[in-house]
Amino acid sequence: MKVTLNDIADQLGVSTATVSRALNNQGRIGAATREAVITKAMEMGYELPDRIKSSGKMVGVVFDRRLQSLVTDPFYSTVMMGVEKGCKIHNSQVFFHTIDPESDDRLRSLFAENRLHGLIIVGGDIKGDFVERLRRQKIPFVLVDNYLDSADCIVSDNAGGVQKTLYHLLELGHTNIGFVGGPLSHPSILERYEAYRTMLLRHGIDPKPEWIWIHSEPGPCVSKGYEAIQDWYGSGLEMTALVTDNDSTAIGVLRGCTELGIRVPEDLSVVGFDNISLAEHVTPGITSVHIDKIKMGEWAAKRLHELMEKEDVPVRVVISTELVLRGSSGPNLKGDEGTAD
Repeated sequence: MKVTLNDIADQLGVSTATVSRALNNQGRIGAATREAVITKAMEMGYELPDRIKSSGKMVGVVFDRRLQSLVTDPFYSTVMMGVEKGCKIHNSQVFFHTIDPESDDRLRSLFAENRLHGLIIVGGDIKGDFVERLRRQKIPFVLVDNYLDSADCIVSDNAGGVQKTLYHLLELGHTNIGFVGGPLSHPSILERYEAYRTMLLRHGIDPKPEWIWIHSEPGPCVSKGYEAIQDWYGSGLEMTALVTDNDSTAIGVLRGCTELGIRVPEDLSVVGFDNISLAEHVTPGITSVHIDKIKMGEWAAKRLHELMEKEDVPVRVVISTELVLRGSSGPNLKGDEGTAD
């Protein structure tokens, strides 16, 4: 059955007139609304006006449906601002799409119809077999916050960020330093965890198994930080500092500490990763590893447009990190009690 303007309007909860104006670039309509209409029209198989199809390339941004939406995810939503900014330079439209990494016939049909010209694949839970299908079909793509051999990747300096974190905590006198995060199937999380272990061992500290709390929930997860601190407190909290895989986890830790009467940073220093906007607005503000998320998105758009013009040798772009100090980290006040054996 042929898709109509009414069908698109019903799906989005807007008027038919709004859909018409968005597709024909008429009247006063916000850029976000126009983009949402074009994306939904493509998803539903609506025949786009020639003016849209010829106005530039159509870039698909795909995101694992098991994670939060690109709108609500505090890290990736900022990365997407950079993608949109980079695509605008090339006069390209952006098409957002959540996928089942195991099977996504809709994407294949869009490429077959020549309605998509390249993909930006966001997040670390999209596996190699999905990427191999793209490669076999000669579909240009770039990975963001993920890396695979022989693929173009835009990633952050995860190991460097954790090293900065641990230098900071060691200088403050901490040696009983825990880690909470997951899943380790996500390349960025695995890099952060491995850097934590490597850095402590390099300084003669053997990270005890009871200092480490790993979960398997995909995406930023406040609840896992909360659960971790509850578990540790129940078995006797011997750490004086805690490294978390991202700021959402750190926020969960702070919540648990508040309920349990654990003072941050007097009893426990907490450090996050990503430096999302909320990190400076909780109490205490979270010391966090900053990543230039806009730059990640801009680089992804830039590299994809290069690949859409011609095939090239894959490159890995590593975005530098820096530690932003706030109130959640402080000196070890427990003295020898908080020192590893």
